[in-house]
Amino acid sequence: MAIFLNNDDQEKSITPESAMDALAHGIKQLAEGNALRRPRVDNLIPTENPENYFSLSSMEGGVRDPGYFAVRLKPDIYGWVKRFGKMRETTYNTRPGLYGGLVLLFSTRNAALLAIMNDGYVQHLRVAATAALGMKYLSRENSHVLGIYGSGGMAKFFPLTAKVARPIERIQVYSPNREHLETYLEVMKPKVNCEIVPMDNAEKVVRGADILASCTTSMEPVAQPDWIRPGMHLNSVTPWEFSPEVCAKIDAAGILVRRTPPSAKGLIDDGFGMKLHVLSWIAGTPEERAKVPTGPQSEDRYVNARIVDCCDWKSGRTYSDDRRRDEITVLANHSYGTIEGDFGISAGIQGVQFASIAGRIYEGAVKKGLGHKFPEDMFVQNIPT
Repeated sequence: MAIFLNNDDQEKSITPESAMDALAHGIKQLAEGNALRRPRVDNLIPTENPENYFSLSSMEGGVRDPGYFAVRLKPDIYGWVKRFGKMRETTYNTRPGLYGGLVLLFSTRNAALLAIMNDGYVQHLRVAATAALGMKYLSRENSHVLGIYGSGGMAKFFPLTAKVARPIERIQVYSPNREHLETYLEVMKPKVNCEIVPMDNAEKVVRGADILASCTTSMEPVAQPDWIRPGMHLNSVTPWEFSPEVCAKIDAAGILVRRTPPSAKGLIDDGFGMKLHVLSWIAGTPEERAKVPTGPQSEDRYVNARIVDCCDWKSGRTYSDDRRRDEITVLANHSYGTIEGDFGISAGIQGVQFASIAGRIYEGAVKKGLGHKFPEDMFVQNIPT
């Protein structure tokens, strides 16, 4: 019998520690060949508003143990606007302020639909959990200060998982939207159990920070290269947030799995292009297709960095066990820990993230009796398909 889990149900069903544990287990299976992910694909169609596009973004993946397969569907109206001096991506479903993403969770044992979930909570948690694994595997063990750019959804989740990964004692946060920043402080202070300090400009976030996490929707760089100090660990949510000059300062880029980088070279199809830094199919005139942002170059992003393994999955030993104190590290491909090749974000491990963490959420919800139950005959039929 399938259950529906809203975002509140999900939050009650899992902890940051449990999410990171489930994800590490899923990534280990991917490294061993016992998990898979189908790359993210975006499909865009122009709307009657020349500034907007309908987009259906999808990604999927499965883990052999404990036997979950997840499909994430994200229908949006996309737009791009200039806010606080930087170009930003905007999305909504139905009307601004509402979002329509769903995660469908299946059993790989009998193909049954187990759960339908709003994607808001699990989406933010899976990114923050992966970023925190990067901190655990790549940052200095005595990292105490976390710097955060942004005051939105991702910025609310990163501190929760970062405190699991490292002994964070102080959080420094900046947002150009002062009203959002003040609300952020009110929400987060009871949750983080450590000092959290608002900064009045972006540069001050980096001063004294051991870990820098950029959690914005900016499509332009948010940090200057001369702000980045030896010994720091970097995280970003999007490829735009750190410029090539910042990336050139990185000494070691960590990967979670050794996989051949996928390639889109030679893929020719009407309307296909690497847009928004992902595999995209776009309808419309040539002029309409050209209006969709391309995204930064992903190949050769870490021009001066060594590509290192975050973790030896057999021994459990991590790169941070032997890292040099002055190294600047990053989890490759933002919060995915893979080499992008020319696939951009589509080379990530989104499917494994959703299968692992949504599966753990489902287990917790069943134990607590949470969620709305559906009759079985809503999702099965006696006509073969």
